[in-house]
This record gives sequence, C-alpha cells and structure tokens, in this order.
Amino acid sequence: MPPTEDGPRFEDLDWDEIQRSRRNVTAERATLAIGVALLGLGRAYQEWSAGLSPVGDWRLAAIDWVFLLAGTVVAAYGVVPLAKRLRRRPVSLRAFARRRPAVALSGAFVVGLVAVGAVGPVLLESPPLRFQHAFHPPVGFASTVPPQECLGVETGGPFDRVCHGTWEYPLGTNERGHPLGYLLIAGARTAAYVTVISAAFVVPLAMAVGVVAGLRGGAVDDLLSSYVDVQLCIPALLLYFVGYASYGPSLLLLLATFGLLSWGGIARLVRSEVIQRREEGYVLVARSLGASGAYVARRHLLPNSTNTLVPAAFQLLALFVLIEAGVAFLGFHEVGTYSWGSTISESINAAVAGQLQERADHPAYRIWWVSSLPAAALTATLVAFKTLGDGVRDALDPKGDRP
Repeated sequence: MPPTEDGPRFEDLDWDEIQRSRRNVTAERATLAIGVALLGLGRAYQEWSAGLSPVGDWRLAAIDWVFLLAGTVVAAYGVVPLAKRLRRRPVSLRAFARRRPAVALSGAFVVGLVAVGAVGPVLLESPPLRFQHAFHPPVGFASTVPPQECLGVETGGPFDRVCHGTWEYPLGTNERGHPLGYLLIAGARTAAYVTVISAAFVVPLAMAVGVVAGLRGGAVDDLLSSYVDVQLCIPALLLYFVGYASYGPSLLLLLATFGLLSWGGIARLVRSEVIQRREEGYVLVARSLGASGAYVARRHLLPNSTNTLVPAAFQLLALFVLIEAGVAFLGFHEVGTYSWGSTISESINAAVAGQLQERADHPAYRIWWVSSLPAAALTATLVAFKTLGDGVRDALDPKGDRP
C-alpha cells in the first residue's frame, strides 16, 4: 500500500553515499584541504613579497584572510553537501520559485549580497573626496540643500536654490561627496564579511557544544552548560568597548567579541533537542548497531533538530549584521571600513574620528537619501535572513514536505 499523506514517511537513503562517507577522503575534506592550501600559499607569498594584490589595488588585510578562510569552510561543508543533495534529488528552481517565491527571493538576495559584497568594492575604485558635491540628490528628486556645485538642473533664485538629481550620482551623495551606490556596495561587503565568518565559525561552534553536552550528559553536560551560563552573563558590547579602548576599532575585534559570547542561545537549543531525541527508537537502534556518537549526531540528531536550529542560526546571523550596523552607527568602527550603520549616522550626526560628535548642519529629512537607502538595505537583509531561515528549515526537515 502506498504511503498516505498522513502516514509515516521515511527518508530515502543513498547507500553509495553512506559507503563513501566512511572513507578518509571525501569531497568536503578535499575542498577544505585544497582551499586551505591555496590560502596558505597566498599568505606565504604575501609575507615574502612586497604585497599581494589579486585584483586591482586590493591589499589583503587580516580580516580579508579570515573571510577567505570562512568562505572555504562554507564552500566545503555548505555548498558541496548541497550540490550532492541536489544531484540525488533534482529540484526545479523554477518550480521551487513558484511554490515558495518569498524563500527563493530571499535566497537570491542573500547570495547576491555576499557576491556583491565580496567582489564589488574590489572592482570599484574608491571615490575621492568631493565636498563640492556633498548631499547631491538622487535622480528624479530635488533638494533644497544644494551642493556647492550642482551637476543637475538648478532652479530657484540665488537664496532658494534647488538642485535636481543627475545620472552622475544616480543615488545621491553623502556629506563627503561619496556616491551612495558605492557606499551601499561597501556596506554590503561588511555585511557579507559578518555573515560568512559567523556562519563558518560561530554557528558550528554552538552546534558542536550543544550536541556534545546533550549527547554525553553527566559531568560533560554540567561543565559545558555552566560555561554557557557564564558566557551569557558577560556583555559582549562592554567587552568590545574594552578592546576598542585598548587596540582601537576593528571589524575582526567586533566579530571575535560577539562571536565568542553570543552563541550560547543556539547551544542551549541544540542541547535541548538532543536530550529530547537521544532516547528515540531510531537513535537507540543506531547505537546498538555500533554507530558512533558523531555518526548518530550527523545522521539522526542534527537533521531532526532543524525546526529550531536553522531559524535560530539565521536569526543569529541577522543579529550580528544588526549589531555591526549599530556599533558603526555609534561611531565605534574603523574609519576606512564603510558600513550601512555609519552611512545612516551621517544624516543625523557629523561623525568625525577623534573629535566631538556634533549635530549635522541640516535636518535628516532634508537629506533623506543618506539614511533611507542604507536603512532599506539593512531592513531587506534582516527580512531575507528571517525568511530564508524558515525556508531552509522546511527544506531540511526530514519529516517535512520537500518541494
């Protein structure tokens, strides 16, 4: 009798894949090893030579190397397994988009954000300071705060000048005359760095701690749970300010501070799910057949914990992006690192590094594009992470209805 919609559903097993997973060399490990080897060679070349510039005038800093390493980890243990799954279960992207348009749109947005953030600022030349073009309005709009040199149509009298937008700056400019288009792309780079690095290091750490604590129990569970409790009591923002006062602003310092102190919630969720499911029949059968704890966690516990784990992980990524924007909005960021938060702040406060914060010369509503466009990009990113998290949860749930 064929299974009904309400009847039990079983996950199809690919025995060839299970046999391959027992080997020491897998596609995931090979991808990680090759990526790490290439990064090691590049790092060595940079140390031995005058400098490494793979594209344009891009000089790789510490945060860039960490991002490339994180991208290698995500590619090895995210992209490669996904490609295997799509090969075993071909999915029509067009059918998926029709069935879940919001999830497909959110996924495309996140992929585009990472792609644009990774290569956009490298390919685009950093704009020079052009204070004579400060607060130039976008195309299709006019401003009663005209720049010293209006490139568009200018109307009004000498005392009530109105500057109209021009395609020279299709999205307008900020107080330094930098195009908003470049600032949005540069801010996407910061958001992409935060997302990829957190997804590669912070989320797996939280998952590992939660699985070990829930599966082992006893003294191990007590020790790890106590550490998580202590960790959650330490304010990450205060620790970042201490590091800021000691070492100066750094995106890497921000990620290290919040990354090491903000994953306790996910670890608790994973631990709770593992404790609930470690006595299930399929887990007991697997253990009785000699399956190791790592195999049980990878094949049974984690796949059945996606209902809570995946949305929480995407919510944490969105939270990190929001935290970075908030810290940049307050002015505690590197001057050379563009962020959506710092761009939003420019329409409210004239933030100058090392000087007293002063109110901007013009009300924010008169230069609305400086804050509205990066705020819209930030909002769209947060919504995309939330929607994509729900969609990935439904897709990975072994009991769910796959498309």
